Amino acid sequence: MSRRMVIFFLFVGILFWDFACTKKSNQDSNTELLSTLLTQGSPIQSACQRFILTEANCVAIPDSSVSACPSLISKLKDQIQPRELNTDAVAILYFDCFSKINLVYNSAKACNQNSFASNTEYRRVQRTGTSPAEISWQEAMNQCGSLENAVPPADSGLQETDTILGSDPFQ
Repeated sequence: MSRRMVIFFLFVGILFWDFACTKKSNQDSNTELLSTLLTQGSPIQSACQRFILTEANCVAIPDSSVSACPSLISKLKDQIQPRELNTDAVAILYFDCFSKINLVYNSAKACNQNSFASNTEYRRVQRTGTSPAEISWQEAMNQCGSLENAVPPADSGLQETDTILGSDPFQ
């Protein structure tokens, strides 16, 4: 079976399960998912979209990954130090690490799409909140970014890059 055929069937399967498993009132979420699937281009864009989708699980009106990712990618890459190592491959590792900690945070908060009004509020609460979920997230963020002399998780692949973030790129 050709690669295009496999991708086509995966795409159709994802769409089928998305539409079959969601309420009809979730049309905006379906539109965002379809938009994401159709616009996935580079691996860095895909990693950013996964990151945005982890936030969207808890946000009433989530940012569109199509419009938000160019800025987020730029902000992240600007914080990767040393500068000569701020490649797409390294940025993908950071996005993946942040996505994982967002999923843990979402579970700890037991959040849903009405928990936060926007992605901006979601990020603000993560960074300034004092609940156990926020404190745990803040520690994990420091680890992912090697902030405050923290060490990235071994399974993130970030230790091998010899990079750190100058600061939190999404504040």
